[in-house]
Amino acid sequence: MKRMTMWIVMACIAIGTTVFADALSDAKDRRKARQDSIQQIVKAGDATEGDQGYLEPKAGIAADKQALIKAENEDRKVGYEAIAKANSKTVEEIGKKAAEINRKRAAGEK
Repeated sequence: MKRMTMWIVMACIAIGTTVFADALSDAKDRRKARQDSIQQIVKAGDATEGDQGYLEPKAGIAADKQALIKAENEDRKVGYEAIAKANSKTVEEIGKKAAEINRKRAAGEK
C-alpha cells in the first residue's frame, strides 16, 4: 500500500512539473510573439514599466492595447513564478528585479 501511494505521489509530481513547464514554454512563446507590439505601446507612451515588473497602462488607452498589456503581465507572472521557485525567492522579489532590468533596457543600458 505504501509503495502504491508513493508511485501515485511521484506520478502527480511528474504530471504537475510537465504541465508547469508547458505553461512556461507557452508563456515565453506568447511574449515573443507580442514583443514588437508591446515595444510600440511603451514607446508611444501608452504604458510604462512599473516597479513591480509589470506594465502599467495609461488611462484611456484603446481596449486592444489594454488586452495586450494584460496578457503580457499574465505571462510575465508565469515566468516570475518559475524563476522564484527555482531560486527560492518570492514572485515579488523577481518582479522588482525584472523591473530594474526592463528599465535599464528601455534606457539603452546593459
